[in-house]
Amino acid sequence: MGPGEHELDQDYVNALGSGVGPVRRTWRCMLFRARRRLWNWHPESRHACFLKALQEIQAWHPDWVIANGDYGGDAGGVGISDDHTYESVAGAITLMREVFPDRCHFLFGDHDIGKYSTNLRQGGIRLASLVRGEQELGIRSFWREQVEDKHLIGINSSLFTLDAFLPEALAEEVPEWQARRAAHMQDVAEAFASVSSEERIVLFCHDPGALAFLMKIPEVQKALSLIELTVLGHLHEPRLLQLAQRLPALPGWKPRYPVARIMTDGIRSAKLWAAFNPVVCPSTFGAGHHVSGGILFLERGADARVHVRKHRIKLDR
Repeated sequence: MGPGEHELDQDYVNALGSGVGPVRRTWRCMLFRARRRLWNWHPESRHACFLKALQEIQAWHPDWVIANGDYGGDAGGVGISDDHTYESVAGAITLMREVFPDRCHFLFGDHDIGKYSTNLRQGGIRLASLVRGEQELGIRSFWREQVEDKHLIGINSSLFTLDAFLPEALAEEVPEWQARRAAHMQDVAEAFASVSSEERIVLFCHDPGALAFLMKIPEVQKALSLIELTVLGHLHEPRLLQLAQRLPALPGWKPRYPVARIMTDGIRSAKLWAAFNPVVCPSTFGAGHHVSGGILFLERGADARVHVRKHRIKLDR
């Protein structure tokens, strides 16, 4: 998080105990500490992990550096249309481009575009965030590179899972969102149709919930056997992928709370993810207080296949 989001985060912490009685104040603080310990960890440690990750990646002299989305804290719940969040995202992306000039590809994460905030009890997907990311930061919803017989393809998962986010969208933006989704699906269909049976696809996708919608595209269905690997973000660490695939579908449960609804919609399709050969690119800081994050190296082996190796980021304590 950049300075603005860090200050907002501290303001939120300071306000936890204001205007409420001692019992409720204690309860709020306990919940916050538990959530931070189990999930998002501390901002300073997150920043340190990110910087150390860049340093360690640089030593490997990679051909490509691909970032799988969610670059800031989404403090406003509306993605990078919020100036504080934009400051964080722009800072991270600028630093990556400085360290790895002409070798970076970026994906949109759901928090970059906007997602209802459990802290603020407001927010949602915003078209201004998508446009700002494209025009000012050069994040593309769709990109592809060919390296010998491997097609590297990056997609915008939020355009595929759009229906889960539209209830919190601005009503006047819904038609444009739907048009952008249709155009994006066409780009993806054409890319998959162009891959020959002797070639292979390495797909990059932030949210695994998008994979069920990808499977509905005929060109993707025909090319499923050509997908050697799908690199996911969103889940922070690999064990959460295994957990999600084991959870029951709960087809009849339709929660109204936005975050619960979005999570349930995603997990409902988890049984289909295996067809895409998914692996999770962890967050550099992992999921919580105990460092379980790191970076993912994809290496072409002597057998011409892509081999995956996770490298853990350890901070000096």
